[in-house]
Order: sequence, then structure tokens, then C-alpha cells
Amino acid sequence: MTTKLFDRYPDDTVFHPGHDKDSTLGAERPSLPEWRARGW
Repeated sequence: MTTKLFDRYPDDTVFHPGHDKDSTLGAERPSLPEWRARGW
């Protein structure tokens, strides 16, 4: 996920997750260690 999204696009990139509210990569970047710990 990081090489295809977070390493490729800037923090102001908006995404639409299909659930909950739209977000940006910059807003979600701090959650990466937690996601990795879950095996995502």
C-alpha cells in the first residue's frame, strides 16, 4: 500500500474510501504503523 499510494502521491491527495468520509493521504499517514501492525 505504501509504495503504490503513500510513496507516490502527495499528502493533499484526496481519496474516497467507500465508507465513512473522504480523507487525504496526509491525514491518514500517521496511521500507517498501526495498519502495518494489523498486517494491512
